[in-house]
Parts: sequence; C-alpha cells; structure tokens
Amino acid sequence: MSREKDAANYAIVFFVALSVILLIFPASKLAHTARIAVSYSLYPSMHYGANYGHFVRNVPANFLSLLETDQENRALKDKVRAMEIKLQEASSFTSENERLARELRLSRSLPWAGSWARIVNKTPADWYGSFYIDKGSDDGIEMNDTVLGMQGDRAGLAGRVLEVYTKFSKVLLLTNSAASAVCAIAPSGLEALVEGKGTWLLKVNYVPEESALAEGAEITTAPAGLLFPAGIYVGKVKKVYPRESFMNFITADVSPAVDVNTLKEVFVLRRNLPMELYSAVQGGAK
Repeated sequence: MSREKDAANYAIVFFVALSVILLIFPASKLAHTARIAVSYSLYPSMHYGANYGHFVRNVPANFLSLLETDQENRALKDKVRAMEIKLQEASSFTSENERLARELRLSRSLPWAGSWARIVNKTPADWYGSFYIDKGSDDGIEMNDTVLGMQGDRAGLAGRVLEVYTKFSKVLLLTNSAASAVCAIAPSGLEALVEGKGTWLLKVNYVPEESALAEGAEITTAPAGLLFPAGIYVGKVKKVYPRESFMNFITADVSPAVDVNTLKEVFVLRRNLPMELYSAVQGGAK
C-alpha cells in the first residue's frame, strides 16, 4: 500500500515539475508546440472558439492542420447526429402523412358529411370511457354528433359528442359502461342493444333466445336508433353466452370495430338532430 502511495506521490511531483518547466521554458517553437499539444489533449474545447489565435502562434503548420482537422471531424460528427435525428423525424412525418391521406380517402367515400378532429386528451382512469378532441362549437361541432374512427380500410362507430366547448369537445365512447346503441345483427337484421362494459369489449343484449346468433356475426347501427345513422359498423360477435334460466334472451360479447388505443384522429358526423329530440336524448333514449 505504501509503495503505491509513494508511486502516486512521485507521479504528482513529476507532472508538477514538468508543468513548471514548460511554463518557464523559453518560448521556442518546440516548447510552444508541446504546450499546445498537452493543452489540446486535456482541454480541446479551448480551441473551438473563433478567437484562439494566441493559442497557436508559432505552431508548425502540420500540427496546426492536425488541430483544425480534428475540430472539423468533431463538427461533422455533430452534424451527422443532427441529420440522423432529422431523418427519423422525416420518416415519422411521412408515415403520418400516408396514414392521414389514407383516412381522408376513406372519409370521402362515407355517405355522411363531417370533419376530422384530433384526439388531444385521454385519461388513464377513464381510458375506455371518454376522450377530448380539438374541435368545438367554433368548428360547428354539436351535442350528440356521431364520432367515427378509421380502423384499417373501414369506418367504425367510436361514440358520440357528449360535451361541447368553444375550442374542444368531449366524446363519450361506445365502450363506456353508460353508452349504448340500437344495433342490427347480420345477416337477419335482427335488432338488439349493444352496450359498453367499461373495457375494450362491448356487450349485445336482448337477443331473442330462438335467434341463430353466431360468433363472427357483424353488427351495425340500426335504422330504429335515435342517436346514430343506420349502417355504421359497430363490431363482430366474439362470444355467445347461453340463456340464463331467469332470462328469456341471450347475450354476447362483441369486439368493437374501433380500437380506441390506436386512435389518433376521429371523423365527426354532422347529425343536425331536431331540437325537440334533444330532451329525449338527454332523458336516456338511445
């Protein structure tokens, strides 16, 4: 241990002595070059500024060229890193634009008028209950406007506008346990009620026990529904439950047409419901 201590002390003394010698040594080219080399190795940032002429006076041209080359390499590496970040951003913007262009083409094929809105807030505590969009009354959004999401190459029912403010609105998702819609089950067109469960799944209720409800059957909004236009894709039957002894109907789980976890924008349909129907809507009619 004492030997290592002695060695460390000797090293300190040596470097201190070397530093003193370099400081007091006559300012010859050799001494100045040695000083520059040592200082650049220890503090390269000293040579980054534009005013570093006093550091390199009387330095041989080849050594000065070496210093400048090193600085250029460092600057080029920084530029390369910045360009890599910009390329990644450009790639993400390209894929985003492609997705938006695809959704815009799909929305043009819809039989309803409407406008796009971006989702601006989701609350983890209410993940399958609601979210906010960046359009409000200033943009023509009204209470109970139908909200669609684009899943792949098809539009599906996401929910309806629940609250409207000037610059933003709140959307009640169909997966919310307080939401429901009258639906039609293909291929028979049998009508039932689809309800939210507060999870990623929906539930279809009040299906007559004699109906041939099967897994994979598609569900759309029904003409008898008050809130939503008919024919909007709601989802597919995932699992059919047998009739309980105390009920005269069967139920089933439904995979929703729209995965709210992947939605970034929604398409808000202009419903223009008659004013006399709003009281019925607020009173719980679906």
